[in-house]
Amino acid sequence: MRPGWAGSFKPVSASVEELGGYDPIVRSAADATALGMAFVLECRPDGTRRFVFAGPRCLSVNGISGEAAMTDASLVFDRILPDHRTVFDAAEAEARQGLTALDVEVAMRGADDRVRWRRFAALPRQQPDGGVLWDGLQIDVTERRDLAAELLEQRRRLEVAVEAAGLGFWEWDIAASKVSWSERNKTLYGLGADEEITIGRYLRMVHPDDVENVRSSFLAVRDRPQGGDYAIEHRIVRTDGEVRWLLVHGRVSPDASGEAGLVVGTSLDITERKAAEERRALLMGELAHRSKNGIAVLMAIVSQTARNAASVESFEEQIMSRLQAMAASQDLVTAVGGGPVALSDVIAKALAPFGRGRVDVNPAIGGIVIRGEMAVGMGLLLHEMATNAVKYGALSAAGGRVALSPLPSADGQAAFSWRETGGPPPPAEIKPGFGTRLLEQVLRPQGGQVSFAFDASGFQARVEFPTVR
Repeated sequence: MRPGWAGSFKPVSASVEELGGYDPIVRSAADATALGMAFVLECRPDGTRRFVFAGPRCLSVNGISGEAAMTDASLVFDRILPDHRTVFDAAEAEARQGLTALDVEVAMRGADDRVRWRRFAALPRQQPDGGVLWDGLQIDVTERRDLAAELLEQRRRLEVAVEAAGLGFWEWDIAASKVSWSERNKTLYGLGADEEITIGRYLRMVHPDDVENVRSSFLAVRDRPQGGDYAIEHRIVRTDGEVRWLLVHGRVSPDASGEAGLVVGTSLDITERKAAEERRALLMGELAHRSKNGIAVLMAIVSQTARNAASVESFEEQIMSRLQAMAASQDLVTAVGGGPVALSDVIAKALAPFGRGRVDVNPAIGGIVIRGEMAVGMGLLLHEMATNAVKYGALSAAGGRVALSPLPSADGQAAFSWRETGGPPPPAEIKPGFGTRLLEQVLRPQGGQVSFAFDASGFQARVEFPTVR
């Protein structure tokens, strides 16, 4: 027998009628409750214990009768698992020292010898000899603890599932002014797992330009009698200074008085999505700009070609060739997703219909890259110069040639020359027409420019434009 469990005291009768005199509460608990075993436990000044009353449920709860428990108290207390005896002894000693209520839960072996959880709840009565009588209940709380453990596990699984989806989980108990964040939610804000969080600290991490939107979104739901849900996208400034976008969903639940009591929700980092939306908006704006420029060029081509065409057939031939040149250049832009394009590829596309046998392209041009939005205009420019060369210039004669070579240019710019040789001599007077105006203006919207001249050897042009490094 373990010392201190008072197994050697003389048994006291188990009659409820006799023992109820200690306290009417004991009689009521023993007769009316089905929660567990009512008891009166005497703790002597020397530290020994004995039951002076054990209720009729002692047998069903502990597997021993009340009479046996009062004969030997250790039959009850030895059923407490060894690791939990220390917990019980410490709780009893603390309550006895301060004459405060004893309330402790420990694991014990029950009537069927299976381990179950028991709650000992008792009030002390100081005795003249320095001992203490404890009036209390021994209650089976296994189901409650199992339910609590199950709910905790369900919450853990929910948090795991939520965080697997990239979501942080948070909770705000308004009445208790307590904020709880999951580890993932803290990570989203750049906080460590052990760092404390308050509503004030959270609001300080919200981007200053978004604080008012966050407040108004919450208050609009908080003031509803039935509570409700809200969602808001806002920026945060993490502890490392990085600005991120979050999508926050919250649910406000009212308490018994109808006031907002609990707010729970999730946080999702949407920084990449917001960046993609910004890129898409920029791309749509750029597309609209390019489309506008393209339509303007197309309208000018149609108008001027019609004005200078000698016949319907001539108009059709010229307009189709120019549109095909634009389409071929656009194919290059589409193939690279609107990004930079090699100048040599634009040259090859634009001059393919004219034959490359008499066109000399300096290999150094292969290192020049132009912006995508300039490729269509560059293709149209090259097509126009090649058309003029076939009609009037070097390529109209059997021995004529065209040479394209890079030229020196300012920083951030590139330039090349178009030089014709071996063709018929240019006329004494050149009347400016649509082709001339096209050469001058086709690259201007993208920051490029073209200058040209006619000398004894033939047509020459200098083409200069912004480059891509």
